Amino acid sequence: MRGPQGNLLSVKQHYTFAIVGAGPAGTTCAHALLRSGDANIALIDKACFPRDKICGDGIGPGAVAILNALGLRGVLDGHRRVERIVVTSPLGRRMALEVGTLNRPMPLGYVIPRIIFDNALFEAAVDRGATDLTGWSLETASCSGRRWELTLAATGAKNATSPKEVRTVTADILIGADGATSRVRRLLNQPLNGDKHNSIAVRVLAKSDRSFPAHQEINVIEGLPRPGYGWIFFSGSEHINIGCGCDIRAYRSEKRSLTQLLALYKAYLETVWPSALRYDEVTCHTAPLPLASHMPRLAFPDRNAALIGDAALMINPLTGEGIFYGMEAGFQLGSRLAESQKRNAKLKTADALSDFETSFRRKFTPHFRGNYFLRHVIDRPRFMELMVEACAADDELCCDYMDYMLGNETGLADKPLFQIVLKTILQCN
Repeated sequence: MRGPQGNLLSVKQHYTFAIVGAGPAGTTCAHALLRSGDANIALIDKACFPRDKICGDGIGPGAVAILNALGLRGVLDGHRRVERIVVTSPLGRRMALEVGTLNRPMPLGYVIPRIIFDNALFEAAVDRGATDLTGWSLETASCSGRRWELTLAATGAKNATSPKEVRTVTADILIGADGATSRVRRLLNQPLNGDKHNSIAVRVLAKSDRSFPAHQEINVIEGLPRPGYGWIFFSGSEHINIGCGCDIRAYRSEKRSLTQLLALYKAYLETVWPSALRYDEVTCHTAPLPLASHMPRLAFPDRNAALIGDAALMINPLTGEGIFYGMEAGFQLGSRLAESQKRNAKLKTADALSDFETSFRRKFTPHFRGNYFLRHVIDRPRFMELMVEACAADDELCCDYMDYMLGNETGLADKPLFQIVLKTILQCN
């Protein structure tokens, strides 16, 4: 059968779950669903895997905990845990946290290239029974009678018979995990954030002939827009991830391009490691960072749909990190939907979707608000200086900040932000 343009149309296929986006959020949701043993899942993504993703490549402790819960610890095999973190303030203060000096677990995870990490999660999901529909772009989707019909177009797909091939699939439940520019979010009439809750980042990869341990550095230096910072993350092998992120309004007021800001940061790094870094300029790309300080609606029980990960704007307003939150959302949603499927009741599916949104917001809304507050507090160089000074003098305080900003292997830190800030003030008096 052929469509109006003469393109080959595939016979309709039906799935219980159509997950659009096969990154960490989407694949984690698939893994949580597959634990029930009989989930019928289509993993749809316009990219063919493995594929790169513009990111700092930091896999935090919260993500590690989810991998453990899903029996995916092997994804980390062959990678080194981060042993050190360094933070610098715009006034020149510098602190370093070393794993060998701590009396508690290191509040950091791994630096793993997303082309490796995401592909490992994806392949594991397919091995467990998810259907591989990567290389297919979602073009349209409509819901009728609580069933979704999706039109997909080949994007150079490995399984397509023609680069112009289209296919139609149906699904009972639609899950959008298709990134910051999510088509599913737009189909559900959920807008993108305004400038107040948006950041932007630029990233480039590098290598070095020198050997560096697995560690991370965050540099808030003069010349970069504020709120904003530069990062350099070392995987412990030859992979080095470098970039800058900043508030979109501050960026626009600067009237400088992201490549100019990155060049400024590279000049700073040259003063720290002269002639040590070899940049691969082909990997220099930018990415929007819609922040979780203003999330859209997450669940649509009346339409059997949900949003998770970057598609739901689940990016930390301070750190720019989104992997943990996407995976946590995928884990929560998949676990609830798997339980509702066991009960084989349509009303239970609606309840599962509603419960997911309520639970996720209850757990993370205070966390995101606190990080949004910290983002603007440390925009003031003097407070940033006090914070770095206090953390340099007290490893426990530093770990408290890291746990608050990033989460830890039990989820989120127990200490409220006001206690951490108060301790900072007392430490500096």
